[in-house]
Amino acid sequence: MRLVGISHLASAGAPTGAERSLAGLLEALAARGHETAAIAPGRWCLTGRLEGAGVPVAEIPSRACWLVQWTGQPAALQLGRYLRWRAPDPGVRRMMVWLDRFWPDVVHVNCLPQLKGAAAAAALGLPVVWHVREILPPGRRRRWFARRLARDARHIVAVSGAVAEWLDEEGLGDRVTVVRNGVASPPARADRAAVRASLGLPGDGVVVGFLGGAAVHKGVGHFLDAVEEAAELAPGLAVVLPVYGPTAEVEALRRRVADSPASERIRLVSPVDDVFGLLGAVDLVAFTSIWPDSLPRVVMEAMAAGRPVVAYRTGGVAEMVVEGETGLMVPPGDTSGLAERIVRLAGDGALRRRLGETAAVRARAELSLERHLDAMERVLERAASR
Repeated sequence: MRLVGISHLASAGAPTGAERSLAGLLEALAARGHETAAIAPGRWCLTGRLEGAGVPVAEIPSRACWLVQWTGQPAALQLGRYLRWRAPDPGVRRMMVWLDRFWPDVVHVNCLPQLKGAAAAAALGLPVVWHVREILPPGRRRRWFARRLARDARHIVAVSGAVAEWLDEEGLGDRVTVVRNGVASPPARADRAAVRASLGLPGDGVVVGFLGGAAVHKGVGHFLDAVEEAAELAPGLAVVLPVYGPTAEVEALRRRVADSPASERIRLVSPVDDVFGLLGAVDLVAFTSIWPDSLPRVVMEAMAAGRPVVAYRTGGVAEMVVEGETGLMVPPGDTSGLAERIVRLAGDGALRRRLGETAAVRARAELSLERHLDAMERVLERAASR
């Protein structure tokens, strides 16, 4: 099978979970004997990694459609984003020329914003498998995206049941297959003391990790509110927080931490490639996205590493975290409830171990990388054969 994956984003620094998922899929399928390539909408931090694995990358600047946010935005901002996307874009023609030369059996479009990549492939008559990782609220905007999915996608992969639900409500259910992301098994357990020392964390005490970055919709402000409340009841609690995201939001996060009454407990670190190494330093992981997150990779990785998760019950989180068995959940926005559960886990090592061990078992059984790859390979080959 000849496969092209089109990324919706070309991060220059730390890649998003969706970008990492696409790169991992292309690498793994190449290792299984398929001929894979990628198109990225600009200079991409993952190009070197992919090409090192034998996956050529075409960096073709093009504009994604950034109208996929959950919450309402000012009308002027929405209009500006729409007009920018509609403006003449030479990248579309360049993508069509590149695809015409490579002529894949199937095109994998990663995420909803990559409308132009899907349209370019469909215009050439190439089968499109569109991987949808977003949850959209009901309304005119969702219907608008659904019409483009109906027009250009031969098949749709929903990353979770929460995504499949809204696609079904828009009449696309007969094209949808749910394929949850997969996560590789973690390597041998990292040297906890050494990792903590490298991050400037205390060697003892409980460390809670927040791996969602500085983006506002990931709820980092909610997490810090909860940490400040929890710090009063858990004197030994410390926090590690990798800092990445839009520049303005990164600077806002740094100011927020500097002004926090718990600032001495919070360690801001640079993003790392070795997520499991970082998880070796923490005792539990918090996830507080204020938008419904389809199937957050940080939750999967925490579970695979045997770390209990304290999370907002939103999107696809409940499809992974089992309350009281692999982690603890609270309603979105309940920072006091989040703080209470952080304090409970910080003070109960036996509970942390029990939840973490069960989480690791569940991750191996239901969220393995091999299981994900087998399912994706079947979907892509079926689309190509048609």
